Amino acid sequence: MAPAKRQRTPLTADEREGIALAVNSAFRKLKNLYARIVPVFEDFGFTPPSAGVIARDLSEKIEKAIIQHCESFTKGTGHCDLCRFGQDWEVKICKDSGLTINQSKVINGENYIVVNYRANSIVRSIWILWNAEDRFFSPRLKNSNARSLNRAAAADNIEVISEPKLAARS
Repeated sequence: MAPAKRQRTPLTADEREGIALAVNSAFRKLKNLYARIVPVFEDFGFTPPSAGVIARDLSEKIEKAIIQHCESFTKGTGHCDLCRFGQDWEVKICKDSGLTINQSKVINGENYIVVNYRANSIVRSIWILWNAEDRFFSPRLKNSNARSLNRAAAADNIEVISEPKLAARS
């Protein structure tokens, strides 16, 4: 049986701007950090950590900034990152253009704020996956710990917040 369809309360222009500001601010800090740490790591013969390695800390900074910039968002309870009008929201940072979740994640109609970045820690896009459903993701596999979003299946539930202009992607 499919989960009951949850009411989607559209984001306001102010919320969309606040989310984009929170994400871009966190990634700007990361860019500035990289400028300082890369030479140190290289001097010691180590590869600096990627944004993916520090994504958990980065997503927590984004969550806190969203709460600061958008009064409709609050800290979530339990394993939920954020809450807005009684609905659960998750912040996911993923390289390139997709969304990957842990295969043990129970999908229960939550909303995802997804930040896609390029290898050089540049924000590629910010988008929302509204009312997530199990059918939006690849099947669970015994030899994998992750499931990826099927954009075609989820197309009606995706809202783009920010996508850089084509020239900026080069």
